[in-house]
Amino acid sequence: MKKVVFTLFLSIFMISFASSQEWLTSFKFAKRLALMEDKMILAVWENSSSHAYPVFIEDSKGNKYQVRLFEDENAAKLVWEYFVPVIISESNYDDLAAEYLTDKNYQYKDRFNDDFLKVMDPNGNIINTGFQDEYGILNLTTLIRNYALNISFLKPEINNYFENKSFSSAFRLAVKYLDFATYAKEDIKKELVNLSDIYMLEASKMLVESDYDNKPALKQKIELLDLNKELILGKHRKVYRTLKKIEVSSVDEINMSLYAFLQYTSLRGVGKIEESLKWQEQVTQNDMNKVKFLVK
Repeated sequence: MKKVVFTLFLSIFMISFASSQEWLTSFKFAKRLALMEDKMILAVWENSSSHAYPVFIEDSKGNKYQVRLFEDENAAKLVWEYFVPVIISESNYDDLAAEYLTDKNYQYKDRFNDDFLKVMDPNGNIINTGFQDEYGILNLTTLIRNYALNISFLKPEINNYFENKSFSSAFRLAVKYLDFATYAKEDIKKELVNLSDIYMLEASKMLVESDYDNKPALKQKIELLDLNKELILGKHRKVYRTLKKIEVSSVDEINMSLYAFLQYTSLRGVGKIEESLKWQEQVTQNDMNKVKFLVK
């Protein structure tokens, strides 16, 4: 009952903000709304929003116009149409840094700390770590093209993780992000894989601390999924070479379909079509559907 009331209150609260086109100021509300609307979050630090923030906007003909992000009506409409925008208070920095920066690489930390717009998933993890300004000014239209993702594909897994962080929910979300990356356009595959890594690392830590009976098999599955990442990034020969070092007898039964998928896809990727056929029957139909996106 409390959850229903909160959701109703949140919907009314957000409608008023969207109508006024003001950015949200509650990170908690922004995450919940992003979850409800299947959108990514567009976040910026409070100090960055207090001065002129020039951005480019393109019209239908590709002409660019420079406007101020927090003052221009068209920019505000675009931001609310494609993202859930939020200004994060500087007073929250220490708590958020403690929550989100553990085990992150330099590039991630740099984007977290800089004045740049941060595109985050509903859990608050940044995706646009590699996106840069155009001649020192952000192209808002390009940012939208790349990162205004409809994440309904991920909804069950994101909801489960959002409500209950566990090995299972983190692992399933990591795997779903890999699937999302498989079907995504080339420009953002790497960043989606990096986002998957965040959840897989968290799942790996939880697995170590868990009392699962089949820990070795689950650990092996995570290792094999690392090879799946390489396939998504087009590194078929690397996967092919790695798999040659793995004895089939060492693969746990619960991982055989994944192993077969990796074998089949990597062999096709390096042109060994005949050799790949011996694995075909063991590949699930769902995985078979991915192959045409992984082997061009």
